[in-house]
Amino acid sequence: MKILVTFALENEFAPWRKMRGFSKVSAGAWDHSYREKIGDTEVRVFLTGAGRFAAQREASVAFGEIPDVCIVSGLSGGLRSDHLLGAVLAARSVTDATGSKVYYCDPDLLSSAAAVGAKRVDRFLTADHVVGTAAEKHELGASADAADMESLWILAAAAEREVPAIVIRAISDTVDSDLPLDFNRIFNERGAVSIPRVVGQLATRPMQVGGLIRLAHDSERAASNLASFLDSFVQSLTAPPPTENAKAAALSVS
Repeated sequence: MKILVTFALENEFAPWRKMRGFSKVSAGAWDHSYREKIGDTEVRVFLTGAGRFAAQREASVAFGEIPDVCIVSGLSGGLRSDHLLGAVLAARSVTDATGSKVYYCDPDLLSSAAAVGAKRVDRFLTADHVVGTAAEKHELGASADAADMESLWILAAAAEREVPAIVIRAISDTVDSDLPLDFNRIFNERGAVSIPRVVGQLATRPMQVGGLIRLAHDSERAASNLASFLDSFVQSLTAPPPTENAKAAALSVS
């Protein structure tokens, strides 16, 4: 089996990369890809960068080799109070801010994710900007569970190629939290975090250093939870079906 997994940013992937020792196989300046064998499964990871255009650009490369399954993953901002920091969510569908575009995740993959421990939710929202204030999060929570900037576009690419896909994200900032910086101004043209732009904002808002450190800690915790989940989830997708003897033993126990 071949599984494609996408993340927007390196810090989202870092704990899983460390856990499994993924090897970088990038073919060019715009290609940030990795490979690893998990059992008999070949897992390819692509870092798309943040936002629609970065995701669409990288998807055109990532789907050049058609996978059996696509997992759209990463961190997300919570839009409802019952989604706690670090929670791993699997969505039934993803929509844009207007609701004019909706893509549905594969129901079998969704059931498998829930069986491994993901919290099944109804909808993720893919926004055209970073949703950074508690006020906006509460407003968007009327129609979605969590927000990101890439899922819809990767799901669209998977649907176009008839690849079963699912979106699985971990909550890095909750509905009641404001982000410490204007994250819409920190990404470069590749959709990666620009350190000079972060430093530039901190120079004018030094009181936000503490908030940025807390966010980094919370993001690391969420990414670690996500890594543990993804490792178990990928293995569950490739586990052999139970034998007749195993089924009979399970029935006798029950």
